[in-house]
Amino acid sequence: MSQGVGVVEPKTISLKLPEGGYRLESGGLLKRIDVRYEECGAPMQDDNVIFICHALTGDAHVAGIRPGEEKPSGWWEEMVGPGRGIDTNKFHVVCANVLGGCSGTTGPMSINPDTGHPYGSTFPQYTMSDAVDVYRMLLRQIGVKHLAALIGGSYGGIQVMDWVTRCPDEMDRAAIIAASASLNTQALAFDVVGRDGITKDPEWNGGDYYEVGDGLGPKHGLGMARQLAHITYLSRELLEDKFHRRLQQNFVDAPADERERRDREFKTYFQIESYLDYHARKFLKRFDANSYLHITRAMDLFDAGERYGGLDAACARVKAKCLVVSYERDILFAEWQSRDIASALLRNNKRVTYCHLEAGTGHDSFLTDIEDLSPLLGGFLNDRETKVMKWQKRLYRNVVGMVKRNARVIDIGCGDGSLLNVLRETKNVQGDGVDIDIDRFSEAVADGHDCFWEDADEGLSIIPDRHYDVAICSDTLQEVKNPRGLLHEALRIADEAIVTFPNFAAYRIRLTLGFMGRLPVSKALPFKWYDTPNIHCVTLKDFRELCRAEGLDILEVRAESRHLFGKLLLMLGLKNLGASRIIARIARHGEANG
Repeated sequence: MSQGVGVVEPKTISLKLPEGGYRLESGGLLKRIDVRYEECGAPMQDDNVIFICHALTGDAHVAGIRPGEEKPSGWWEEMVGPGRGIDTNKFHVVCANVLGGCSGTTGPMSINPDTGHPYGSTFPQYTMSDAVDVYRMLLRQIGVKHLAALIGGSYGGIQVMDWVTRCPDEMDRAAIIAASASLNTQALAFDVVGRDGITKDPEWNGGDYYEVGDGLGPKHGLGMARQLAHITYLSRELLEDKFHRRLQQNFVDAPADERERRDREFKTYFQIESYLDYHARKFLKRFDANSYLHITRAMDLFDAGERYGGLDAACARVKAKCLVVSYERDILFAEWQSRDIASALLRNNKRVTYCHLEAGTGHDSFLTDIEDLSPLLGGFLNDRETKVMKWQKRLYRNVVGMVKRNARVIDIGCGDGSLLNVLRETKNVQGDGVDIDIDRFSEAVADGHDCFWEDADEGLSIIPDRHYDVAICSDTLQEVKNPRGLLHEALRIADEAIVTFPNFAAYRIRLTLGFMGRLPVSKALPFKWYDTPNIHCVTLKDFRELCRAEGLDILEVRAESRHLFGKLLLMLGLKNLGASRIIARIARHGEANG
């Protein structure tokens, strides 16, 4: 890995506000707003600025070494830097602390210019849009007119949802990672209990604790809120694997009076308890209870579709090319919430890529397990020049020949997007792809295609009916568990489908089985029987019968053979015997477009 972005100096700027101050959506007024932010990467240009919205309790220090430190300490250090997912050789990166926080941007612990004392309980309620507008004012003041990309994870991803729908002309790309258009009920419940723990702590004092006692306020309540939240950041499986029911190492050696004290307080010696206590103490050193209350309330009240009449109406406003990412076993922002965003964008004919990553460690995966996210995000941000080879054009010539120019195409089982590349170059097709191999998926995204991480066997529910002219099932039919379902799903989302598959009735396969008694291994079928993705042996006759039984019309069949004798058989009209590969164009019965 590269050495990173080096030393990053935090900066503070006082925003130029309207006369009299900045009026918040709730009606409150802030007469002064300071913003703490950091910049790193390539020199700022008109087309290379990326703004990153930090997570709930994050800050502006996204990457680099703070002054006085000896090593990098950015919260997304492995993602942001030279040659990394967010490549600072190319992009100028800006990240700022959120309004209402406690890391340098104006918040409850800031000095109220009217009183000379910390705001405390008098800090006005603000919305997610207020917080985003502070970012927007900052960018304008430092000379940023337009964003190459806007990126956010978790709470930051929710900010991206507000920004990209409310101010759609201000960015070219937007990445919404492990987030949602609004919090689900379970996530709301966790926040409600967390805030209740803070406000029920006597030391909260209604929010006015900065000049009382040690000035730290409701330590017990804030610690409990952090413990509760931290549980939601990790998957159940990770917690089980990491701790199970193991006891702390010092359990055996604990003195009697210590055991007695812990018994009175209903404490245990489980490792998970020690772990949560540690993170609570750590959190108390860097965060403020009032900020936690304000930030979580603003997040809870946000609903991207509320001001527009629904999520679809909000997504209809989007102009940026979008990447939506969800994570396996994320109990805060469920997969279906990310899919809802992607599907709403797609219904409104917006450019969107959706990917579900299977890190399995829970919500915090976007911070801790970025092995798959980094190349995916890097490919999404960059316009990689693609070069279509002559052999690729030859390989796909029969498929390409069935696609009309400028058609709207989706390739189910797109792999690395090579067929989509050929279609784009030869037929001016803006094609989308579907695949579940994350490495090949990321390659297709890097080539500029919009893709959906979907298992064809489980359906393509993210895609609306009749969204495409043509659905291509490229060598997918024989690999899925439910070929019938695949054909019907392809013809649900498109007017026609082009299906390609290896023909298991080809003469070479018959000869190999007949004379050698073994399954063949060839260029057309390059797998051993025990290591093949092909779980169905499909022949042209079988395919014709399947289409007849399912009420599907075969509009066109093209047969391919790499061998002279096979080509001779094809010339004689013996497609099922001579073809090593079949390309068929199909439609629902009676609905052919000609």
